[in-house]
Amino acid sequence: MFKKAKSRSIFTLLLTFSPLCWSAEPLRLLNWEDYLSPDLVEEWEEGNGPLQEIYFDSDQDRDAIIVNSERHHVDVVVVDEIVAQRFGADGKFLKLDEANLPSLKDIEPFWRQRCGDYAMPYLWGTLGIAYRSDKLDSPPRSWADLLRPAEKLRGHIAMINDYTDMLAPALFYLGYDLNTDNREQLKQAFELLKKQASDVLTYDYAITYAGKEEKLKNLYMAAVYGGDQYSLNELDGEKGRWEYVVPEEGTVLWVDCLAIIKESPKRKQSLSLLAYLNTAKAAAENSVYNRISTPNLAAVELMNKTDAKELGMRSLETLKGKAHLYRELSNQNVVLRLKIINAIMNIHESKNSN
Repeated sequence: MFKKAKSRSIFTLLLTFSPLCWSAEPLRLLNWEDYLSPDLVEEWEEGNGPLQEIYFDSDQDRDAIIVNSERHHVDVVVVDEIVAQRFGADGKFLKLDEANLPSLKDIEPFWRQRCGDYAMPYLWGTLGIAYRSDKLDSPPRSWADLLRPAEKLRGHIAMINDYTDMLAPALFYLGYDLNTDNREQLKQAFELLKKQASDVLTYDYAITYAGKEEKLKNLYMAAVYGGDQYSLNELDGEKGRWEYVVPEEGTVLWVDCLAIIKESPKRKQSLSLLAYLNTAKAAAENSVYNRISTPNLAAVELMNKTDAKELGMRSLETLKGKAHLYRELSNQNVVLRLKIINAIMNIHESKNSN
C-alpha cells in the first residue's frame, strides 16, 4: 500500500548502493524520502555513528530490496502492517518484544497488534479528501464529492494509482468492504470509477503531481492520506488553503511500522535506533515534523494540545467506528483489481488523447 504523507521522489538506487557508500559502515534505514526528522537523525548520529537513509518510492521497490536485503545491506526498514506481518512470519524480520525493546509498552495496543510481533508502530493515519477551500462552496462530506464532482471541479481531481486505494472511495461509497473479493461489488466500483475517469486530472499521487507549481494550480481536490494537506500547502505557498476531510462513509486506518532485518549484523544498533525513535520526545518531534499521528501514547501526552488535536491524536476511538483496515488479499483478488485499474488508466488516457 502506498500510504505516506511527505513528498516521495525517486532516489537513484545505483548511487545509493555504490561501494563508496559502505566505507563508513553506517546503520542503513530503508525509508520513504523526507519521512524522518533531520534533527532526529543529527541527534542520533552524535552518539551512535552515521545513519544512512536509503529511499524508495513504491511498495514494490521496497519489497524487492527487503527480499535481497543482504545484497543491498539494509538494517532497518519502514513497512506497512501487511508486509510487517507477512515478512515477519517468513523469517525476514527480527522478533520484537518488551524484553529487547522495553518502550513497546508506550505504544497504543491497537497499533501494536496491527504491526504484529516483528515490527514497531511508527506513524499512523487515514485516507480522505484534500481540497482547495477557495474552490469549494462547502467542504466535501461524501466520497461522492470526489467520484461525482461538481462541474467546476471536473478535470481538477487527482486519484491514487493503487489496486487497493484507487478502489477504496468507490467501495466506501457503495457501502462495501475495502478488501472485498466479491466480483459483482468490484464491478460496481469499476463502473463508478469508469464514469469518473473523464473528470480526473491525474492518477499520479497528488504530492508527486504537484511538484511543479503550474500543475498544482490545476489541482482542486485529491484522494490523499491524512497529513498531505500540509505538504500541499507548503508546495502551494498559501498557508491553510488546502484542507482535509474524512468522508462520512468511512476511511482506512493505516500504520507504518519499523522492522529490523533478522540477518543484519547490526541488530543491537538497530534496536537502539528503534528505542530512540520511540522515546516520547523523539516520537512527538517526528510526528509534528511529518504532520502525521504517532502511536506512542507517552508522546501524545508530551505534545501540546494544539498539535495533538490538529494531528487527530485522540480521535482513534472515533475513527474506529467507520474505519476499514487493510488485509492481505488473495492472488485472484489482486489480479482482478489490477485489471480494473489498468482498464481505468486506459480509459483515462484514451479520453485525454482525443
